[in-house]
Amino acid sequence: MSARPLRLLAVGLGYYLGAVLGVAASSMSEGISIFWLPNGILLAALLLAPRRDWPLYLLAAVAAEIAADLPTFNLAQAIGFAAVNLFECLLAAWLLQRVACPFSLDRLRHVALFGLVLVLASGLAALLGASLYSLSALTTTPFWDLWTIWWLGDAMGVLLVTPLILAWLQGSSQPAKRRPLEAAALLTLTLLFTVWVFSQGITDSFPRRPFLLFPLPLWAAVRFGVRGAASIVLLIAVIAIMATLKGVSPLLAATPADTVLLLQEYLAVLAFSSLALAALLQDLRATHGELDRLNRELEARVEARTHDLQLANQHLEKLASIDPLTGASNRRHFMGLAKVEISRAKRQGLPLSVIMLDIDFFKSVNDRFGHEIGDKVLVALAATIHATLRGGDIFARLGGEEFVVMLPGQGLSEALPMAERLRLLIAQNVVPGCPAQITVSAGLAALEDASEEIDDLLRRADAGLYRAKNQGRNQVCPG
Repeated sequence: MSARPLRLLAVGLGYYLGAVLGVAASSMSEGISIFWLPNGILLAALLLAPRRDWPLYLLAAVAAEIAADLPTFNLAQAIGFAAVNLFECLLAAWLLQRVACPFSLDRLRHVALFGLVLVLASGLAALLGASLYSLSALTTTPFWDLWTIWWLGDAMGVLLVTPLILAWLQGSSQPAKRRPLEAAALLTLTLLFTVWVFSQGITDSFPRRPFLLFPLPLWAAVRFGVRGAASIVLLIAVIAIMATLKGVSPLLAATPADTVLLLQEYLAVLAFSSLALAALLQDLRATHGELDRLNRELEARVEARTHDLQLANQHLEKLASIDPLTGASNRRHFMGLAKVEISRAKRQGLPLSVIMLDIDFFKSVNDRFGHEIGDKVLVALAATIHATLRGGDIFARLGGEEFVVMLPGQGLSEALPMAERLRLLIAQNVVPGCPAQITVSAGLAALEDASEEIDDLLRRADAGLYRAKNQGRNQVCPG
């Protein structure tokens, strides 16, 4: 048998058994139930099923209602009661799906809407049901008392059964950890304590009072969510109703109608408060989880943005320190690095030298071949120098066609061969679009005493450069 017929059979059978129990659980001569379970079963089925299947569930409920009512009521009354109950469930299901879709009792807003819809739907159905009783049966109970009992009875049946079914079949969110021992302890305490409270009638002896049971469903709501709260409330309701029917409940009143009302009000407050607490805590957990997710997402974004800003700052620093055309350090960056290297050389007693290079007749290259070719000459020269220097050497473009190389750890004797090597390599360069040979003149200077700074070295190297220019260019001269 497929799942769909099985569900229909389960709903019909559940509705029938609930109706039999509802009729049996009556302390009034009119047969009005203290709580009407079938409507809770049917409403849960409608909320879980697609609307195209609603007529099938309604037909199953009508058949079950008539079968359960006929031993107590005639056929016309049974059909009338079935019509009232179907109207109530249809109205409640339609309203809940309209105002809260998808409907879930794990949210406090949905629990509040559930309560409002339940009050409206069961109240309207109670008007019809009380009218049927008044018109078709002998009764000494006033109309509005009948309406109140029917209203609270239907509402109680839905409040006790529908959340329980939905919580278990919808896979409602529960606290993450399973607590079997705690659940068993809660169930046992609820059973024993409820039996103890409801095993004696009205008495002055403390503490047999129904309000003492309130911590139990609240405990279930806090630790086990909607499932736990609905299960514990149903257990308390079953024991309380059985005790009331036997006449030993502490909620017994002067008349059967007053007793039913008092019990219904007590169970309604117990059920709704625990469901609301469970939903509120679930909302808070969901909100906390969402806040954690948003916080992690925000932290990730901040971290990513910080990383991007760091990269951007590094890029800006590089742009601020590098000559964009040749890739060599610019004058400002070179001066800062040079001061650090000179200070270290003095402190550690190490040699240090600089080479200043200037392209010969560079102005004529620009005038004859254009600035684009001039830029290519500068780029080719920088590439040659970059490829020749060691990792610790510093290469910078001071401006125009003038360059400087700082050689930490090398004195004049090592700097002179390096300068000659650079001069020869540059002279061998072939720059596309420039038929003229490119040569450089160079001046050298080495750190001689502790009083010298970078400006002194550059001044002496510049003097050597001008000497090389004056002696015919394409040569190296110490400063």
